[in-house]
Amino acid sequence: MKRIPAIYFTFLIILAVSGLAFSEEITAGEDGAVISASYATIYVAGDVDLKSVVRKIDVDFARYDPVEKEIMLKKGISTGEQLANKIDILTRKVRKVLDMYPQGFKVNIRIYKNAEDLKDAYKGIFEEEADHKAFYIYKFNTIYISMDDLSESILSHEIGHAVIDNYFNVLPPAKIRELLACYVELHLRD
Repeated sequence: MKRIPAIYFTFLIILAVSGLAFSEEITAGEDGAVISASYATIYVAGDVDLKSVVRKIDVDFARYDPVEKEIMLKKGISTGEQLANKIDILTRKVRKVLDMYPQGFKVNIRIYKNAEDLKDAYKGIFEEEADHKAFYIYKFNTIYISMDDLSESILSHEIGHAVIDNYFNVLPPAKIRELLACYVELHLRD
């Protein structure tokens, strides 16, 4: 007799959890996409074309690495999976260039439609105006970038900031961190 309530209770929990996942999926569809990669959670605004985002991130440099090449050549995967793969390829390259491998590294990336939306996001956070193509905030462990200015170079620079800031227990001075992030951009295609 006691087994029936336990099975019933388990069924209700499974039903509730699957219902929550389904409702989150609907919400994500209205407000944008949330894509999970190995090294990032990517939040894409609803008015951003995912296919354009994927096209703008060129990871052709990875074709010489047999493992990365196999990932790049996967067929029949969704646009979201393509984006996740490209972000992971970029992140692995950034970590390799810096020779920094922070444990449990995962960053948030927010992709906005245009520079205006990015400026609005910056103003909403800092209550002041600025004209950045992208920026990283250590406190939120988040990269902010617009689709208009998106490129593998800018994205790798910002991922560099995230890797650097998550690697050190005590953050180096800002100029040193910027120098290292620029180093990533310079050696991305090596």
